[in-house]
Amino acid sequence: MSKAYKRTIIGVVISFAVMAAIALLPPETEMMSRQAWTYLGCFAFMLVAMISRALPDWAAVIAAMVLLCATKVGTVATVTSQFATSTVWLCIGVFIMSIGVNNSGIMKRLALWILTKFPGTYAGQVTAMMLAGVVTTPIIPSSSAKSSMMAPVINQVCEAVGIEKNSKQALGIWFANFMGTNQLGMAFVSGSVYVALMLGFVGYSITWGRWITLACVWYVVCIVLVYIFARFFCKPATEKAGNVEFIKEQYKALGKLTVKEKQGIVIVAVALILWLTQSFHGIDAGMVALFADICFIACGLITAPEVGSKAMWTITLFVGGVLSIANFMPTLGVSDWIAAILGPVLSPILSSPYVFVPCLVILTYALRYVVVSQSCSMAIMVAIFGPLLPTYGIDMFVLVFVSWVSGTYWNTSYTNPATTGLISMANRALDYSTAQKGSYVYCVINLIAMTCSVPLWQALGMV
Repeated sequence: MSKAYKRTIIGVVISFAVMAAIALLPPETEMMSRQAWTYLGCFAFMLVAMISRALPDWAAVIAAMVLLCATKVGTVATVTSQFATSTVWLCIGVFIMSIGVNNSGIMKRLALWILTKFPGTYAGQVTAMMLAGVVTTPIIPSSSAKSSMMAPVINQVCEAVGIEKNSKQALGIWFANFMGTNQLGMAFVSGSVYVALMLGFVGYSITWGRWITLACVWYVVCIVLVYIFARFFCKPATEKAGNVEFIKEQYKALGKLTVKEKQGIVIVAVALILWLTQSFHGIDAGMVALFADICFIACGLITAPEVGSKAMWTITLFVGGVLSIANFMPTLGVSDWIAAILGPVLSPILSSPYVFVPCLVILTYALRYVVVSQSCSMAIMVAIFGPLLPTYGIDMFVLVFVSWVSGTYWNTSYTNPATTGLISMANRALDYSTAQKGSYVYCVINLIAMTCSVPLWQALGMV
């Protein structure tokens, strides 16, 4: 019996034991009926299965949905009702859309074009890497695609400019680009797959323009502080220009704009315009994404097998499932029960957004050291703080955005294995131990950026 199989069996058994204890042992009260305790038991099953890694996150969510039906807490219709929401269809549309954008080649051309405009000095290449990341951020939601595309170029740039492996200059070059291609994408609905998951936890639809409005202060502060760190704190004692002609050669090798690239540019441009103007025409953002998908398919930029294999269906299942499960919490009175218990304890934190937001960032940092699953960490935060937010006038977006974005650090390899894999692609420039220093810098920058966002959120009535 393999170690992974043993972990699954033990984890599932413990999950069922916790579920049974919560569902059956506590007495019924005015606030908590037996059905409410059963729901809480199913919710606990999901969390334990995630924390123990007995099941993948999406499978744990589906299992919890099945248990809710089996225990008569909900029907198939109520347990799956949220799969018809705009949020789920936006996820599907954007995920499929990312395949077409990647296949068209426009992202690679745009990034290389930007890199050709800067000299081979450290300052020039840091600026180029930062700009290339920032410009490509809102175009495609696949952070892995963006970061993996740039990794070989980072390796080549460091060698061409004479930057030693694992030096602070290598960290600066890599960090400037990685923040743009990976972390900063969370400021756009179309910039990161993580946004789809965040929308699932938020529980209501947010337009493309509204999302960037809410995230703009965090986004701008991060850009400024990242550039200052990479450009000035990591700069060499003396700068000398290296030969980066290979970038121009790679760009020239692309030749003239192909028909596919032109098609990709038009489709993406139209989609972005429709997303930005959604408040005027009223067309749902998910429907815009699906229309773009049809256009990509019609142009031959997406094939049917790719839709099946690359559309991140497990994330869609997770989002729809989480929305459905969370929908039971207020209707069964569980939210009121949690609020009654935790309200007096957490009121000092929630009383002021200038206290709540920084504390939430730090709590997330601490929790992620213990809870490996990012989704599970987010579910815990929603379960603890979610029922209390209405009392203090705090919108769910603030809780979800702050917690999720803060939890994406890579202080340890086990908390963010996807980022660890992306770092390994730039192995000629730096190792994980060097990139890890960038994570600590990100934690500081993110804390500052989130705190700076509070006045905007206050003005918009979010806190």
